[in-house]
Amino acid sequence: MAIDLIETRHDRIHRILKEEFHAAVKRRDAASAYFHEVRRSVPSGLPHPDGTQRITNASRGYSAALDGLTRAFLRVTHFEVTGVIPDDLKGQR
Repeated sequence: MAIDLIETRHDRIHRILKEEFHAAVKRRDAASAYFHEVRRSVPSGLPHPDGTQRITNASRGYSAALDGLTRAFLRVTHFEVTGVIPDDLKGQR
């Protein structure tokens, strides 16, 4: 017997938020790997000026990825706890 699965609006919003969260985790992981790669590329531990800038840029990228992950986590958690749809997803049907 086949059962038709109908995705409710709540389910769809939850799925979107979880997908955003998982994408943010992947961005964080990639930024972390790049930051560690840049740090490992400085053999003496004392980077030359270009290396310093690369480390700074990698650090900023990692920080931005962490901020994005935090935002995604808070959005999905808030929705799960309160059921309130984020403003940018209210038009989703």
